[in-house]
Amino acid sequence: MNYVLHKGDPNRDMVRANLHAFIDRLPDSKSWEIEVTAYHKTRTGKQRRSLFGVAYKAIMEQTGLRGSRDKDRLHENMCGEFFGWKDDALLGRVPVRTTTINERGEKDEITTIDALEMYSHIQQIAAEYGVDVPNPDPFWREKAEREAQEAA
Repeated sequence: MNYVLHKGDPNRDMVRANLHAFIDRLPDSKSWEIEVTAYHKTRTGKQRRSLFGVAYKAIMEQTGLRGSRDKDRLHENMCGEFFGWKDDALLGRVPVRTTTINERGEKDEITTIDALEMYSHIQQIAAEYGVDVPNPDPFWREKAEREAQEAA
């Protein structure tokens, strides 16, 4: 079960009461682990489009990559560089996770914060190879950071 206590939400007290009631209903016959983490929205459509339409487009144009297959490989490599790599008996080296699939193979979109960090990481990797990956717009990062902080 998942409960989100949104800051400033007029229903926050009701959500807190529902969470408390849920915990009270847990059977005493088992041990339970309850984890509390900061909430962050999943990445926006704008962030998704920036990754593929700005970052990957710039890298592909400057390196001679072409087509959807190259773009898919580029994305896989960037996911591996950002999230880490693991060995798969069938496929060889694969990313630990992607922007839409988590470490357990479940659908799980990355957060706005992760999307910001990944975009910056891609810019850094590209720059190390002399490839310029621009920000999607001059105030993109500031707006995205402000929106991510407001969502927290």
